Amino acid sequence: MALLIRKSDISSDEQSRPVRRIDVGLWIGAGLVVLVLLLGVLGPVILRHPDAMTDFYLAPPGAHGFLLGTDQYGRSELARIVWGIRTSLEISFLSIGLASMFGTVIGLMAAKSHAFDMIVMRVMDILMAFPAILLAIGIMAMVGPGVTGVIEAITIVYLPIFARVSRAPALEQMTREYVEAERSLGASTARILFRHVLANIWPVIIIQLSLAISDAILIEAALSYLGLGVVPPAASLGELLRSGQSLMFTAPWTAIFPGIAIALTVLGFNVLGDAVRDHWAIRGK
Repeated sequence: MALLIRKSDISSDEQSRPVRRIDVGLWIGAGLVVLVLLLGVLGPVILRHPDAMTDFYLAPPGAHGFLLGTDQYGRSELARIVWGIRTSLEISFLSIGLASMFGTVIGLMAAKSHAFDMIVMRVMDILMAFPAILLAIGIMAMVGPGVTGVIEAITIVYLPIFARVSRAPALEQMTREYVEAERSLGASTARILFRHVLANIWPVIIIQLSLAISDAILIEAALSYLGLGVVPPAASLGELLRSGQSLMFTAPWTAIFPGIAIALTVLGFNVLGDAVRDHWAIRGK
């Protein structure tokens, strides 16, 4: 016999209790990001130096104690990949951090000053008109290869994005009553922008920050793959993929494992960024 339960039979506490929704994407993205961070931070401490050469050239995975094999110079492929992950994380975090900091300042200033908005934001629009990878390649062609050049290129690429993302909500916040109240109390423009307006728009910046990390890692890998990024013998995932491409038929692990490392790293940050965006979208409703 079926058991029928009327809604009125359920207590009010059970009806009002919120339903917990497990965000699978958040856990998957967070797990991959934690794994990548652990490899980037602890891996170089545990593993041998990536430039250490041995007498085992192109050893397959598992042979002679090398979990992922060796390259054509007898270097550990696992150590090279771990150091490449660390390089990608350092470049991406630093460049996106600089882009978010300066871009947010530009967006806040544009929301306050119409003249600044008309001049500087038009420059931002010009930069945004170029595809990200093409703009990065053009900048690298001018500054030359190297870690510093990659950081500068990615920072310039994402500077207008953060400026645009922060400008729109800042303009909306400038029309609020609390801004007029602060002005009537004699508060300075800097205090209004960086203490009050910024405090109300920071979730938007955090969301864009989490999404931009994965793109920055991909751009760094692409630049290194094209020979415009990190200069060998420094380890970089893109450079490892490029050097292993010529050995694809004789030693495929030299290209497959760096490609998997890039894919998992980008996937982790991308999924985590999407989950953070969805989380704040639900909270904002």
